[in-house]
Amino acid sequence: MKIVVVGAGVVGIATAYELATDGHTVTVFDKSAAACEEASFANSGLVAPSMYLPYAFPSHKGNAVMRFLETGRRLTRRPWRSLQEMKSLRRWTQAHSPEAHARQLAVAQQLGRYSAERLGHIIGQNQLEIERSEGQLVLVRTELALQRLQTSLEALKAQDIACKVLTPEEARKLEPSLHSEAPFHAALWLAGDQVANCRQFALELKTVTQKMGVKYHFGTDLQDLSLQPQPTLTLASAQGTDVVTADHVVLCTGQLPRHLLAKQPLHIPLVELHGYALSVAIREPLNAPRSAVFDLHDNLVINRLGNRIRVSAGAELGPKADVKHAQVVNAMYRALELYFPGAANYPAGTQVWHGTRHAITDGLPAIGPSGLSQLSLNIGHGACGWTWACGSARLLADQIAGRPTAIASPSVLPTRFLR
Repeated sequence: MKIVVVGAGVVGIATAYELATDGHTVTVFDKSAAACEEASFANSGLVAPSMYLPYAFPSHKGNAVMRFLETGRRLTRRPWRSLQEMKSLRRWTQAHSPEAHARQLAVAQQLGRYSAERLGHIIGQNQLEIERSEGQLVLVRTELALQRLQTSLEALKAQDIACKVLTPEEARKLEPSLHSEAPFHAALWLAGDQVANCRQFALELKTVTQKMGVKYHFGTDLQDLSLQPQPTLTLASAQGTDVVTADHVVLCTGQLPRHLLAKQPLHIPLVELHGYALSVAIREPLNAPRSAVFDLHDNLVINRLGNRIRVSAGAELGPKADVKHAQVVNAMYRALELYFPGAANYPAGTQVWHGTRHAITDGLPAIGPSGLSQLSLNIGHGACGWTWACGSARLLADQIAGRPTAIASPSVLPTRFLR
């Protein structure tokens, strides 16, 4: 089939790869000037089947009011600043009762494990050279906080995800550069999680797909989409407006014009989640982390990507602010000096990124047939986009081919949102 993919982040490129592998003729369109200019540009790098990711899910504590307050408290920008932010927070928390959270988490972990397997397969199959490291260390500040994690630890065990509780002394054997004064009571060692350079992987995979015949068009914005009598896309670029036909269309971006979504019988409750990343050159490798360290209390991740350290933090719902939040930026610098003092070489290269991820309010992505003929979706991955990218791409390709999928997928089908 002739398939058009809209979106050239890591999810879109992985989708193009899997479709081309199946023998389809694939063309990718993206409104950005190059691949991975949005959420895939500077994410944490964590591929975490454990789902120990900052802001992967909102709070599931107590009733709807308690979930609203608890999740709002942990956001960078307080949701009660504006009515629109409060509405976004309400949408994101209302589906997260403890029972619903447990079901969604199990599906998320299953998809995460499958995706990690697919990532390893793609890297090995194509001999990609990617900055990678194994494992994630989750720092727990107090004994009470550790006790509150028991339900989460039981969920990991139920999914056969290895997790070991460590003392601070044991944790420092895995991360010897971790500062002796770092404030934590215990740590969780998640050996099945990993750090991998998302943007590097996506750009190398893009080169692979181009050799397979995939065509990419950047600076091209989707203006309209008609599915009858066959999928027809109206695309605007600096050169003018083009009309493109295809046998099938796959949307891999949440940045679609609202009037297009309004035409569809799907009502997918997307929210925009904005985060921050600080990337700094390493001055002294012996003082830098070996892999990933997640400060559970402050909801930030510090990890190593080749010759750089990346700190990922912050979460804002609602409209994206025009300026970076100074408190979040300062908190990332402080965390780096608290946990790995002397590791960073700031004058040699420092970058602060502020980007947007589109999440679906029930915490799971929308992968598969839209309910409309010749239109499929692979959207709404939120903070888990890198964790789920390769698995969701393979699931979608198998669904389009009419093959059984490697994991049961009803919980992630877009049709769960049919009006």
